[in-house]
Amino acid sequence: MNRDLVFGSATLAVAVVYYALTNTIPPSELADPVGPQGLPKMYAFALAGLSILLIARSLRTANLAPANPEPSNREPANHRMLRVAGMLLIGIAYIFVLPYLGYLLSVAMLIAATTYFQGGPVNTRSVVVAIAGAALFWTLFIWLLRIQYPAGLWPSLI
Repeated sequence: MNRDLVFGSATLAVAVVYYALTNTIPPSELADPVGPQGLPKMYAFALAGLSILLIARSLRTANLAPANPEPSNREPANHRMLRVAGMLLIGIAYIFVLPYLGYLLSVAMLIAATTYFQGGPVNTRSVVVAIAGAALFWTLFIWLLRIQYPAGLWPSLI
């Protein structure tokens, strides 16, 4: 059985359970029109949609796969563990620098570090992607959803 099919099915089940659990969130008198259930339900729909796409892709590639596939050049287990550890360290570094550098700069550095760690080049394009991604996340979480964030050094520059 295809690993993507198994993972997609498992995440679809998680999405269904997560959606069911969002109905247990009590309504609030102070809530906006979306209510406290709105964002968690959107997450459940997004996870379900991505799960369905993964399942469909795995079924499509299973039909296109040759009868005797060539052996894959898979990464050794110790290299995979190092990659996981590296990503974990990048996440930990992000948590430590966030209060000092603020959300926008920290997220841009997180995107750039992740891109580089995953084998991407350090060039103008990757810097633009990191800055644009940080601006997009800032717009979504800070400006649109009004989630509080550490300001970092930005207030002192204004």
